[in-house]
Amino acid sequence: MPKVTEEYRSARRHEIAQAALRCFARNGFAATSMADIIAESGLSAGAIYGHYASKDELIELTASEILDARFLEVAEARTVQPLASPGEIVRLLVTGLLSHIIDVQLLVQVWGQVPINPGLKRMSSEIGDRIRSMFTDYLTDWHGQTMPVDEARVRAEREASVYMSLVQGYVIQTVLFDGFDGATYLDVVEGISLSGTATTAG
Repeated sequence: MPKVTEEYRSARRHEIAQAALRCFARNGFAATSMADIIAESGLSAGAIYGHYASKDELIELTASEILDARFLEVAEARTVQPLASPGEIVRLLVTGLLSHIIDVQLLVQVWGQVPINPGLKRMSSEIGDRIRSMFTDYLTDWHGQTMPVDEARVRAEREASVYMSLVQGYVIQTVLFDGFDGATYLDVVEGISLSGTATTAG
């Protein structure tokens, strides 16, 4: 029997995840069943369950795949001099999400299930911690250019959640408001500096 390589398994997982995202976009997250995903993928039930035990696990691992790609982009940005501004990192993350997700309304659908789904709530908290840590590390590098590293770290920890909210704000406004101008939003975000508020917050 031919040996299944990790590259093949990764490609098959990606294929299944894309089928699931198409179903979620068409029918909504809550209304999509594993049977729908199996039919959309054209694969057997055994092939699907060989990679994902449930819909929640599928969305969790898909989210991790998307997040890992964003982490790699930010890690690469940390090696480039001069450092991109935090606002440019927000743009990088948003652009990456848009390229990876069929429709960002899927994120809002999943977020809407978090309060009533313990598995998704756990996943959401873990992802939030990872993103906050990513922003904290980047902001530490950014502020460390002009202040001692200990002071930069404290400031970064205070600001990280604000930059997270700028990414979430883009997603939510894209979904909720027909007239939302995403390009202008990102242009304004790139010009935002928290320097004044950070030093006067006490």
